[in-house]
Amino acid sequence: MTTVAPRLRALATGPLFVLAVTGLVGFLVVSQLRGTQPFSQRLANESEGDLARILAGLNTEADALREEIATLKLQLRDLETSTRSDEAAQKSAEDQLRTLEVLAGTVPVAGPGIALTVDDPGGNVRYDSLIDIVQELRDAGAEAIAVNGRRVGVASAFAQSGGKVTLDGVALASNYQVLAIGQSATLEGGLKIPGGILDTLAALRDVRVDLRRSDRLDLPALAKPPSFRVARPVSSSP
Repeated sequence: MTTVAPRLRALATGPLFVLAVTGLVGFLVVSQLRGTQPFSQRLANESEGDLARILAGLNTEADALREEIATLKLQLRDLETSTRSDEAAQKSAEDQLRTLEVLAGTVPVAGPGIALTVDDPGGNVRYDSLIDIVQELRDAGAEAIAVNGRRVGVASAFAQSGGKVTLDGVALASNYQVLAIGQSATLEGGLKIPGGILDTLAALRDVRVDLRRSDRLDLPALAKPPSFRVARPVSSSP
């Protein structure tokens, strides 16, 4: 029977030895887990065939670990992609909600715009003139409007009652101040259209109009958000 030393020398001269050294660290861990016998002694007692089988087993385990690592990396990437997609969807929903809250008038807002003051000591300005002002501002892109400190919402209404102009049932003082947030130049241009509302107001007796741009206006939320008794959202599901 051949001795161990010649076997190891034969292994050192061939490619099997290179492979055995490559898997040595992993084999050491496996050997320590499987028994208390010193690794060098266990290795010396193995035949060439056993060493080859051990090395093949280690390579198989290493390949399986690499495949598992690759699978876990793919799962992690999918999770990261899903998380980013969920975060983007949530941010989009939050942005849309904020936009709708501004348009509905349910939140206070601030921004640049114009301030229109209509001084009417004789009470010659009627409610339809204020409707025209609001409508022209909206046509010019106003994002939020308030009259005498009261926010104008999508369901707001002007009316005439007891010689006073009312907004959502509340009487307004005849020194009207209309604030509108939006592009100042565009809003101003919309009100100054020839034959528009400013010309109409200027033709009224004792009515004085002052229009100014402002870098910042602060508008309150609606005093009473609208409630809907009949209309209901339509479900998107079939």
